[in-house]
Amino acid sequence: MTETKPATANIETADPLTWVQREGIASTADVQVPQRLIDQVIGQDLAVEVAVKAATQKRHLMLIGDPGTGKSMIAKAMTELLPSEKQDDLLVFPNPKDPNQPLARTVSGGEGRELLAKIRVSARRKIVALRVLEWGLVLGVLAFGLVFFALKEDYMAVLIATLVALFFAMLVHQFRIKEDQLIPKLLIESGSGIKPAPYVEATGSHAGALLGDVRHDPFQSGGLETPTHQRVEVGGIHRAHKGILFIDEINVLRLESQQALLTALQDRQYAIVGQSERSSGAMVRTTAIPCDFILVAAGNLDAVHEATPGSSSGMHPALRSRIRGYGYEVYVASIMDDTAENRRKLVRFIAQEVTKDGKIPHFDPGAIALVLREAQRRAGRSGKLTLRLRELGGVVRTAGDIAREQGAPLVTANHVLQAKKISRSLEQQILDRHLDSQRGSDAVRVRGSVIGAAAGLGFIGTGEVGEPAGLVIPVEAAVVPALNRQTGNFVANAALQSAAPTAADNVAAILKSMKGEALKGYDIHVQALLQEEDAEAEGIGLAAAVAAVSALERVPVDQSYAMVGVLTVSGALRSVQGVTQMIEAAAELGYKAVIIPENSRKDVLLDPSDTRVELRYATTLADVLSMVLDGPEDQKAEVLGRLAGPLLRR
Repeated sequence: MTETKPATANIETADPLTWVQREGIASTADVQVPQRLIDQVIGQDLAVEVAVKAATQKRHLMLIGDPGTGKSMIAKAMTELLPSEKQDDLLVFPNPKDPNQPLARTVSGGEGRELLAKIRVSARRKIVALRVLEWGLVLGVLAFGLVFFALKEDYMAVLIATLVALFFAMLVHQFRIKEDQLIPKLLIESGSGIKPAPYVEATGSHAGALLGDVRHDPFQSGGLETPTHQRVEVGGIHRAHKGILFIDEINVLRLESQQALLTALQDRQYAIVGQSERSSGAMVRTTAIPCDFILVAAGNLDAVHEATPGSSSGMHPALRSRIRGYGYEVYVASIMDDTAENRRKLVRFIAQEVTKDGKIPHFDPGAIALVLREAQRRAGRSGKLTLRLRELGGVVRTAGDIAREQGAPLVTANHVLQAKKISRSLEQQILDRHLDSQRGSDAVRVRGSVIGAAAGLGFIGTGEVGEPAGLVIPVEAAVVPALNRQTGNFVANAALQSAAPTAADNVAAILKSMKGEALKGYDIHVQALLQEEDAEAEGIGLAAAVAAVSALERVPVDQSYAMVGVLTVSGALRSVQGVTQMIEAAAELGYKAVIIPENSRKDVLLDPSDTRVELRYATTLADVLSMVLDGPEDQKAEVLGRLAGPLLRR
């Protein structure tokens, strides 16, 4: 792309390929990957520092930030910082006094299986003895009947003895003690010896999986029932004993579960109860089970919003207070400075992804440079690199898959380019089809001059998942006589009002400053042809103002320009987000130039080889009008002269 004013570049933000060659990196195979997981975390220095403190002091931690920035990796890495020690086995025993209160017991790791085996042998001996007694009684009754028959030849005695024996056998079978009634259930088996601290990810777990549960028994009588203690199931909080419990999207956890989690944090023990009121396990409650764990909660920024009355989601204020009072809160970074040191970290990230995958080849200098350039692009700001590394890692793995499929020894720049096309976000794929439908349509004009029409820009997607996609938004305006000759109105359609709520008011104020009393008797209608409900189009206020001025002054607008900028009430232009993607969308449709705010110059991260469109910069509405109005110079000068206020004048 060409610019009318070339921007100066910092040495650290120079061409990535030149930088890689200067560093002497032959491939990512030359890059050493740290052994510890905590040392593999990229760009989250503050979060890593706090995580080390939390693990050392056994404090809770809440990580808030964009998806894919390393929150779960930090949580998992904390287990390496906890001391390796002997873990516990957990068993639950039958309670002869109260079957609905099974007895939980912890033993040293490895002893649970041994204890279970000993109790099983003892139980089998007891059952065998009972079986011998049962059959002895049955056979004794039958023998008594046969003796009586031999002495008195009384067939009725034999019949009665047989019936009594059968009844006794059925009765004994009905209430026979089973082996599983005598032996405990091994809930957690840790194994013997020194073990690393456990790591349990409970993201999305329902109450039973998180807190433990007691299974429902459809056969609750008649000798077919399952013993109560055999229906007990351990929860994630118990498996995380002496380790880390990680819960992402903590705010979507049900409030009842958050309250129970708070109790577990406070007491460091929690009894297992039946979670369903309609289950036969609802009346069961074990004795307290140890659950001394470090909670690492995570989520997006909305995760810290308190739950409102009647809602089923939101952060329980008491739970957050517990984390803050006995731990730390960290807002993880989503971008980092584009420095040589941070570029080296991203090169190491590529090497880490190749090593973790274990199947894809390493990256050559050209491929590394393109990944670095993609990190610059996804940051959305000049001089920054993205830390949404999950999405960037997707590009790395896709490029590696392509290279492996082709039998290449190294991943090249061509493989990365192919990977970028394949791994385009859903928003980009949708917008590709939308751009195809816009080509050749009456609403989109890329040449000629038209009164009351301008091309605005927007984008779809927040960039939290995948890359946002640019969007061209045609804006049209018309001036018609008002029904009331004493007043005049500015009418914006619903799409414009929704996408840029303040733009309509600001445009109306600017038009009043231009025409004053001359606006009486006229209604100015402005519509944005925007069909995408989730589009971010705050910057279409500039196109709305240009279209309205054109319609009001009857001066045509050069349709080869697309434009974007947040318009203030004084006519100044402010920067917008997603400017790179919006420029690319305009280039795809064939616009020759794109006008953006001067303040957005530093955020333009385009491929230097792409020269399809010229970039023009502006600071005020007057700057834009001087570029796009396609009328006689004296008419343009007259229009610009009526723009009041120092910021509106050139």
